[in-house]
Amino acid sequence: MRRGEHVHATDDHIGKVQGLVIDPENHPVTHVLLQEGHLWGRKEEAIPIRAVTGIDDGIRLTLTKQQVQDLPPVDIHHPNG
Repeated sequence: MRRGEHVHATDDHIGKVQGLVIDPENHPVTHVLLQEGHLWGRKEEAIPIRAVTGIDDGIRLTLTKQQVQDLPPVDIHHPNG
């Protein structure tokens, strides 16, 4: 999984990977961040890692575009800002 890889919902492409959210205590990846300026114009969209079904030819999700749009916000700590 790398920055800039395409992210695909079950019904279409939804953006590119901006980064990953890592749990500071145990260090597992918890979320994939969509790149700013994606389809819905939000600054960041955090997708739970459990929604990732594959990483072949981009990131594949178990969610539709609407389900991604409806995800609750996640409080993300940015160490560089």
